[in-house]
Amino acid sequence: MRESKCPFMRLIFFLLSLTESATAALMQYRRPHSRPHPLRAPRCPGGGTAVAHTPASMHHQGDIIILGAGWVGSRLAARLHGGGVGVRVTNRPAPPSRSRLKSDYYRPVPLPSSLPHHDFDMAKRDTWDALPPPSSLRAAVITFSAMPEHCEPFWDEYLRHVPRVLCYSSTAVYQVETPGQRVDERTPLRATPRAQAEEFLRARGATVLTISGIFGAPQGARGVCTCLAQYANSGAQLSVRKTVNMVHVSDIIEVTIRLLESPEQSGRRINVGGHHFTMRDLLDHCHCHLDAAGEHEDASSKQVSSDYLLAEVLPAGYRFAKPLQHACVRRS
Repeated sequence: MRESKCPFMRLIFFLLSLTESATAALMQYRRPHSRPHPLRAPRCPGGGTAVAHTPASMHHQGDIIILGAGWVGSRLAARLHGGGVGVRVTNRPAPPSRSRLKSDYYRPVPLPSSLPHHDFDMAKRDTWDALPPPSSLRAAVITFSAMPEHCEPFWDEYLRHVPRVLCYSSTAVYQVETPGQRVDERTPLRATPRAQAEEFLRARGATVLTISGIFGAPQGARGVCTCLAQYANSGAQLSVRKTVNMVHVSDIIEVTIRLLESPEQSGRRINVGGHHFTMRDLLDHCHCHLDAAGEHEDASSKQVSSDYLLAEVLPAGYRFAKPLQHACVRRS
């Protein structure tokens, strides 16, 4: 404490020292809380390298509605809800004779009962009235394949009033001229109803995310080896020369959240390709030998480029989770 022979000044210096001590103590107390802890993406072995974020602006501009809270949509909803963002979800109404229970491969994650849920089917006009007013929303994410005859009237009546619209697509929409070719957002699309519906939405400002095969935790229901088994059981003819593209669900969620905050990307188709490898690599990784796997060329084989996404949307140095980095089965 500063010294003075004047009693009054000594009192002033004493009071100032108390004020300085109190201020220092207050700052010391507040410092650990001056920066909010970043939200991290759902982690699993082999998860992506970038720290997930939920922008502060997402907390006060209306709700985000996820049309189709399935395997990816429910995980997106859980992530947003956990970050304090207002979220609503939809599922198709289940027929009375059929249960909503799905196999583990397709089963969504449980969501809090406090999260608003709406029964909705774009193909059934009478379910549209169950949705919240579009004026109460800041964004909509369509996670399912839509048909032109359904999405066009739905856009005119509902989606065009929502400020931001994202739509999930599949890399199967691309026209492959040469097996194994590299495809990017300039590659022509196949003339399918799904591609036509997506282009209708994109031309009106929606952002279309063209997503590769989706995988999750190595030993979970969507580990790469489980995905291989699902593909093989579908009756598809396997070729060890086929190029496989896969992206982790946490990467899809990270990209979605960043694009919800990127209105400058409106009206674009953006690839979310992840990594590519051969079917032979996948079979070796899963210690799987299939007699039905041949050496023929696969006409759908392609390498999906995510160059635009990495350069224009994701932070510098972002790396997608690697599908074949960790064992998919436990060994005794």
